[in-house]
Amino acid sequence: MELELTPAFPTLIGQLWVPDPEVMNRDLQALILAEEAEYSSLGRSNVGGWHSRPDFLNKTDPAVSSFKAWLTWALRRMIHATAGENAFQGTLSASAWATVCRAGAYHAPHSHPDSAWSGVYYVNPGSDNREQPLSGVLEFLDPRAGVEAVTAPGDPYGEPFRVRPQAGLLVVFPSWLHHWVHPYSGQGPRIAISFNATAAPVAELKAPTPELRPNGSAVAVSASDLSAARHSNAISPSARPGEKLPCGFFPYAVDLQPHWH
Repeated sequence: MELELTPAFPTLIGQLWVPDPEVMNRDLQALILAEEAEYSSLGRSNVGGWHSRPDFLNKTDPAVSSFKAWLTWALRRMIHATAGENAFQGTLSASAWATVCRAGAYHAPHSHPDSAWSGVYYVNPGSDNREQPLSGVLEFLDPRAGVEAVTAPGDPYGEPFRVRPQAGLLVVFPSWLHHWVHPYSGQGPRIAISFNATAAPVAELKAPTPELRPNGSAVAVSASDLSAARHSNAISPSARPGEKLPCGFFPYAVDLQPHWH
């Protein structure tokens, strides 16, 4: 006789290590740092550091196109893992923004309202600080209400889940999951691209096209973009913990019809 166990209310967090990301990351970093020099930070969850406009995916730079293809791949696999193969055959709208953290900067606890999936891609994780082992670490908070008040053998409840940034690592998680970034204390900039994705309103749907095609604030991403990536060498400082902060939305369309793999 055995006790049957059911993993009720699982929270899935996806991690993808993009293969050979060095050239793509080099070009993304140059693009982001050049944009940082052009205008001041937008205040969101970042406390210190720099936050770009949320239109990063609309850029036509080849490195951004490669990043979008890997983002499409990761979102597709995450939806399959949580909803089932081909359970969703529509189109997603996604927006993204770049962040640059230097010593002392961090991101306050927050979630991403009005989205289904959110995530981050690490272009440059910066450097470690032996005296501050959690420097720049992404931390997810246990979403189950009241777990911090529970005492159980082994303390299985209430512990955070942490992700240490690595160049080329893409993380996907449900947008409602509260998270924050520990103060960064390394040398050099910590550079990342964050994103939101949700089911596209009917008015935003675009027919899939063979190549990347800008169309106003929307862009269609198709199978050829994924193939290119596979072969490429290439929220305010006063926010209270847990406060939902507004995010700008400049979408591109991700076609998830099951016609490519």
